[in-house]
This record gives sequence, structure tokens and C-alpha cells, in this order.
Amino acid sequence: MHMNVKPGRRWIFNATSFVPRYEFPKYNIALTDFKGHQLKALRKFERLVPQMNMIMELRDIRAPLSTRNVIFDRIARKEHDMLKLVLYTRKDLMPEDKTYANKLKQWHEELGEKFVLLDCRNKTEVKNLLKILEWQNFELEKNGGYLPMGYRALITGMPNVGKSTLINSLRAIFHEHNQEHMGSKRKKVARTGAEAGVTRTTSEVIKVASKTAESKNEIYLIDTPGIGVPGRISDHNRMLGLALCGSVKTNLIDPIFQADYLLYLMNLQNFCKRKKELYPGSNNSPTNDIYEVLRRLQVSKSQNEKSVAIEWINKWRLQGKGIIFDPEVLLSNDEFSYKKYVNNQLEKLGDLSYEGLSQKLKGNPNQVF
Repeated sequence: MHMNVKPGRRWIFNATSFVPRYEFPKYNIALTDFKGHQLKALRKFERLVPQMNMIMELRDIRAPLSTRNVIFDRIARKEHDMLKLVLYTRKDLMPEDKTYANKLKQWHEELGEKFVLLDCRNKTEVKNLLKILEWQNFELEKNGGYLPMGYRALITGMPNVGKSTLINSLRAIFHEHNQEHMGSKRKKVARTGAEAGVTRTTSEVIKVASKTAESKNEIYLIDTPGIGVPGRISDHNRMLGLALCGSVKTNLIDPIFQADYLLYLMNLQNFCKRKKELYPGSNNSPTNDIYEVLRRLQVSKSQNEKSVAIEWINKWRLQGKGIIFDPEVLLSNDEFSYKKYVNNQLEKLGDLSYEGLSQKLKGNPNQVF
């Protein structure tokens, strides 16, 4: 989808003022990062889903569209009584005003979806998520749903959206409340990292809650590798959004292209507010020229443009606050329908078919699906 974000009526400027770009150029970039281990994970998902009581899909709060994977919708819809909960991670990096949160609420109400905003490293927020799991387990038991295998939740999502971090946080809380583990050294049960693709296999069940006087069911999570989207349902904006989140390999897209997309988003979103300086001169002398921005960011003349771009986008990927990586959030409900967008993605995806994909993966990954 080639997007043209035009200013609404509230965006007023005179002829001499700075005008941000409303279209981003179509650079020649890869449109998917789908790997062989992700195909194997998808096959295992379909076998595991009938054993699950809940699917929790994690998405990066800064890229609600780019990190949404309709493959999980397709798999979940094959089961009738499957509760799906969307967890938006990196809550600490979202814009502080309520406009964005209200936009997400409107979007999810269109589809009747439940969602939670979460910082996976915030102990209080992770405890609240555990309470949701315990409540769902309690409601199931109340209706006669004793589960010999325990209450099970499948953790899914794009690469590097915080799945393993969340599991480690839940596991830490479990250890605190389990006397058997008091005094023992706690170990991570899921590998974490800033690079996409750290988890490559579907792990065994991980206990996060024991039986209690109120509940006969233990609660288990299953960690899974991040799954990308097929090339046929991806586009340039989605891929660049994933790159800024760290959900694809850092060397897949030229860092200059990534930096230019970040600049494009900054100028669009900072155009009216001008609350803080996003890059040197962003308020007093804004520019659409990425090479001018990189020159301003240079610490020394020995730095080349690519190294400056990498340093800048890495800083924003890990610590940048207040910038959303999907420009559709700037559009009104009349200009962009979340429900139509998701249905269009599902239509492009079609039926999942794994036949012959392993052979195709040996060729051009952009032509896998």
C-alpha cells in the first residue's frame, strides 16, 4: 500500500513555512524476511492451537499495523472458542497524549478485539497481566473446565516485539511466589536480544502459576519464534516500520533508507506540535533532506553517513519516545478503516498452504508466498 498522508483541516501553515513530505519514495527494498525456521514454527502452531486456551499476540506499540501479523488471525479463526488477547509492548515509548490510545481503542472496537498496553519489564504491569490469565482460568473452571494439562497460553508475534522478555518477567514473578524456588538462583527461560530472530524454536511449556486453593489448574506459557509476514501482504511502509522496530535483520534494509523514513515520520508527527527537538534543528530549521540531518548529527568529520544513520536509528529503536512508525495513525476514521485494512490483509493472505514452501525458501524469499 503506497500511502499519501495529506494534512487535515487542523494543519494550517502559510506559504513560507516548512512543509513535510506527505508521500515517501518507494525505495528498492526487500518486502519480507520470512525464514525456514519460521515456516517450521507455523506448522507447529497449527498442531498446538487445539491444546491452547488463549493466544496472546504481542505487537510493538509504535507500529500497530506493521507488527500485526494476520497469519495469527488465520490460525486462531480455525478454532471457535479461542480467546485472543493483543498485547502492545514498549508502552513506555508511546506518545504521552491520549489521542493515540483512543485511536487504538477505536480500531480494536471495530473488530471486537481485546488489547492491553504493557511494558514487559514493569513488574506491576506484568503482574496485572498475570491476573488476567488467572481470571480467565477461574472463569473456565467456574464453568466446569478442569484442564488436566493446565491452562495454556501461546505467546506469538513478530520478531523482537518482547515475547521472551515478557515470559522471563512472568517467570520471575512465579519464582517470587513459589517457596520451592526461594533462595535458588533464577535463570532466564527464554533468550532475549535487541536483534530480530533470537528465539528460533518453539519452546516447551513454561509454568507461570501453580495450583491454589481457588484454582485446580496450573498456568503455562509457550514461547515461540517471531514470525514475519509473506511478501504478498507486505509493502514498503510495513517493511520500513518493522526495520525501525528491530523486527527484521538490521542489514536487510539500507540504513540511509531507514533514517530517511524516520525523518519522514518525525516531520509529519512533529509538524504542528513542535514540543521537542527530534533532530538538530527540527523545530527552528526543519528539513526533508536526510543527508542534511546526517551532517547535523555528525560528531566528527571522520564519521561516514551510514555509520551516523545506524547510530541514529538504533538510538530511536531502543529509546526513542513519542514517534509512531505507521503513518496511518495520522488519518481520520473516514480516511482509514482499520477493519477494512485487516480484511484486505486476510484476503491477500488467502489460505495457508505449506506445500513446497521449503523448496521456495531456497530461492528468493520475496517470492515465497
